[in-house]
Amino acid sequence: MMSIKVYNTLTGQTEEFRPEREAEVRMFVCGPTVYGPSHVGHAKTYTQFDFIARYLEASGYKVTYLQNITDIDDKIIRRSAEQGVPPEEIAAFYEKQYLEDMAALGNTRVDVHARAHDHIDAIVDQIKRLIERGHAYQLDDGWYFDLASFPAYGKLSGRTDLRPEDSVSRIDDNSKKRNPGDFTLWKGRKDGEPFWETELGEGRPGWHIEDTAITETFFGPSYDLHGGAVDLIFPHHEAEVAQMEAASGIEPLARYWMHTGLLRVDGEKMSKSTGNFLTIREALARTDFRTLRHAFLSQHYRSSMELNDSTLEQARAARRRIENFARTIDPAHTDSQANTARATDAWKEMRERLDDDFDTPGALAVLFQYIREQNRMEEPAGPAALRLIEDVNNLFGTFDIPGVAQTDAAVDERVKERDRLRAAKKFAEADAIRDQLTQQGVVLEDSPEGTRWWKETTS
Repeated sequence: MMSIKVYNTLTGQTEEFRPEREAEVRMFVCGPTVYGPSHVGHAKTYTQFDFIARYLEASGYKVTYLQNITDIDDKIIRRSAEQGVPPEEIAAFYEKQYLEDMAALGNTRVDVHARAHDHIDAIVDQIKRLIERGHAYQLDDGWYFDLASFPAYGKLSGRTDLRPEDSVSRIDDNSKKRNPGDFTLWKGRKDGEPFWETELGEGRPGWHIEDTAITETFFGPSYDLHGGAVDLIFPHHEAEVAQMEAASGIEPLARYWMHTGLLRVDGEKMSKSTGNFLTIREALARTDFRTLRHAFLSQHYRSSMELNDSTLEQARAARRRIENFARTIDPAHTDSQANTARATDAWKEMRERLDDDFDTPGALAVLFQYIREQNRMEEPAGPAALRLIEDVNNLFGTFDIPGVAQTDAAVDERVKERDRLRAAKKFAEADAIRDQLTQQGVVLEDSPEGTRWWKETTS
């Protein structure tokens, strides 16, 4: 296995990544609550974890990537009441939309999407164990987790108290709670809301318990990697730790915790309440999916980032530099030892950067340096360069690479005719040829070495 280092939120340190089973990684990332359209904050997190899963596989691990779908929740019920549509229809509609959005982004690595409503029995079983172990108590509106019974609460986030910036919508307010931060495990039945008949009484699960019941079903009480956005650390991920470790008596719930930085849109934190909210579909109407992926992957996953027209244009220009270089590659060329060595060294250095906590911006910087050096060489780029670009694209999925230089005798002749007209200073006629080629989807690039061309794709 490759030696990979990961920043672990649990310890606050960068550590060597050592999964419990030497050649396998069991990886869980918190999925969406399907009550509305998925937004670009989701796109950032899930694109970056898609990359992490791809890189772990490229490093020799067998990865099982699990993601939950929260399809039972207060937010879904509120949206149901607003629209006069049953909650299950709301959830099914937006789950379908979410999966379509992930496919449109090229996020392909999730192995299992587990819906909360399919795991009610596992949820009830986990709550029963918490009750038996003295970690839960019942009030008139349901069952609660008793924070005082779990002294380790706070070990992930470094705190135990709610703050003004925290989302408290899923920590139910009940004046009879033993501790202010106690959270709901099982909500008692309310008129007009979905419910299940169980040994806990009629009702439905709380938010936090859905995730740990799902991960225990697929991975057992302890697994390798838990991911999500940084704003989920407290209270959601802290609650997950408390629930699972209290129910099983086994720790840690996850050996490594990884969190992505937040996304700001057009200079402001994204928020539905302020109207500063961009859905994935709206973003893909502004730009193509490769450019959006590249924008996310050109930033370190732990960094907060700004998404606006400027960052999208920078990402578009960066990926086109790589695509333009790929179009100069001659796959029929026989590489010299020096050419092969340059590509091999670049790939090795990129891997070293990625081994250091998945440093995607560092790896891309190596690739751009390689391209600059190769462009200065008299020897053309050949198969070694093509293998490098293809290996990079298998990980990033952000480049439109044809694999071989494009050829079309008719286009070649028109480009040569345009060059002759330009040399004769007949610019109007030369521009007319460019316009004709543009209408055919052919892009021209003039450079000191001559005119290059390629056929633009629709993506």
